[in-house]
Amino acid sequence: MKAAVLKAPGVMEQDDVPDPVTPRGGALLEILACAVCGTDLKMREHGHRDLDLPRVLGHEIVAKIVEVDSDSSLVEGDKVQLWPGIACGKCSPCQRGADNLCPNVKILGFNCDGGFAQFLALPRQSLSGGVNLLPPGTDPCLAALAEPLACCINGQEQARVGQGSRVLIYGGGPIGALHALLAEHHASEKIIIAEKNPDRISLLKKHTSAIVVDLAEESGTAILAEEIGRAGVDVIITATPEVRTDGDLLKLLSPGGRVCIFSGPAFGNYQEIIDIRSIHYHQLAVIGAYGCTSRQNRQAVELLTSGMIKADWLITKKTNLDGIEDAFSHSSQRNGMKSVVCMSYRIDKSS
Repeated sequence: MKAAVLKAPGVMEQDDVPDPVTPRGGALLEILACAVCGTDLKMREHGHRDLDLPRVLGHEIVAKIVEVDSDSSLVEGDKVQLWPGIACGKCSPCQRGADNLCPNVKILGFNCDGGFAQFLALPRQSLSGGVNLLPPGTDPCLAALAEPLACCINGQEQARVGQGSRVLIYGGGPIGALHALLAEHHASEKIIIAEKNPDRISLLKKHTSAIVVDLAEESGTAILAEEIGRAGVDVIITATPEVRTDGDLLKLLSPGGRVCIFSGPAFGNYQEIIDIRSIHYHQLAVIGAYGCTSRQNRQAVELLTSGMIKADWLITKKTNLDGIEDAFSHSSQRNGMKSVVCMSYRIDKSS
């Protein structure tokens, strides 16, 4: 089969590799679509703490069942979306429903081969809760947004985003946009997005109810301060690695406010000085969010396939496996929002 294999940071090549076989108790899948995540870009260029090389990347996966070696209700031809975690199911985090925090978790596209290939061997552990059957007629590209949406669900659950919340989102890329759509779904009172890219600002203003502040403008910082107001916001979500979680950020919170460190901080932003007194006196919280649980993944599939969250506009680039370099380039250059590698997509070579 064809697969895009990351062999070393900066070296990803299309190879012909042996077809996977159906694992005992598992399933063999044909990949239909796999979206490009910002973490894929990071792994390709710099590596990642959970990455083992060589590796087929891709963890935002939609596929079709080819063969099942178990008594699962899944049958050949079923179209499914995958939670990329492969958890033990026995540890304390797994038992309390936090399977994304399983200390023995494996992750498709990180330390197990992922979705930038024609086929995928899915282990037995994934069939018990990591495979989500899609309704007939579901667009595989849309369903590929379920995993990043699930990560946003995790972040907003940690930060307690709900009805009446005032939410500030730093970064208006695909993740920031999904956070805005989810906050809308939660009936937040006010949603503010701080962004610099003009194309993304245009899309956000068209497709979300958020107040979008252009930080590239000379007056951007002042406008942002005016929108936040003296009362502050209830929740700040860092949907870009460029935000510094420091004392200045905490000053934007209302009493009882929460900061959700969602995107991995950029190099140089790992250690910051924070006034612990302000956290104490104002009952503030700084919360991390990494990945998503299998439950949150199922919830995201339902939100997307039911139309409760409309996110198809986020897909601004489609290509097939032969055009994966274009997909990565589109995402890394921030030319739009989301790139999806769709195996059935036909590239018009005449254009």
